[in-house]
Amino acid sequence: MLDQANKLRQVSPIISSIPFIHLTNSFRQPIALFVTSADEMYGPITTLRRAGRLVKHIPWSAFKMTDQDWARVIDARDILRDSNHIQQYFSAEKQPTLWRALPALEELQSTWEKKRDSPRFDLYKNALTDGLEKLKKYYARLDEKPSFVLALVLHPYYKLAYIKLAWGGPEEQAAEIAAGNMDAKDWQDEARKIVERTVSNFVLAQCHT
Repeated sequence: MLDQANKLRQVSPIISSIPFIHLTNSFRQPIALFVTSADEMYGPITTLRRAGRLVKHIPWSAFKMTDQDWARVIDARDILRDSNHIQQYFSAEKQPTLWRALPALEELQSTWEKKRDSPRFDLYKNALTDGLEKLKKYYARLDEKPSFVLALVLHPYYKLAYIKLAWGGPEEQAAEIAAGNMDAKDWQDEARKIVERTVSNFVLAQCHT
């Protein structure tokens, strides 16, 4: 009993400090040890009462995880790891990161689309679809904020090349029109117009000061 208690005291802080996105199968044993030992050490995790009367004790052992449970945990971790990875693009104190916004959203969208269409993640298809719809909502709002396009176009490496590669230029516009999309745009030209309008507005503002 003493050995078990010592092991549990060693395991408890390890478990509580594990970031979910870093969870791996190597943590199965310590977590299983905690769950199977916690009832003896701490008593039930919670107690259900009704009208002031004890109804049921919920033991820690009720949360013992099967192989299938662990497979689902790893799947959920992989999905959340994608968004955490994208979030880290903006973790900089001394460098500008606004130019990363559009590519980052597009990268996350592509990654979740692949998972949504993968048989492995079929159980999470609805959740991934909802997540993609939320991304689409915020991505569409960036159309109203030219600063995101400007930050990308003014980047000394990407300039207009990223816009053409990711969104298309005159060739892609012509192909879409030929396919029946009469509203197709030359996004490279649209980005250029944003830069020109911004510079023009800035010059006019300077002339009136």
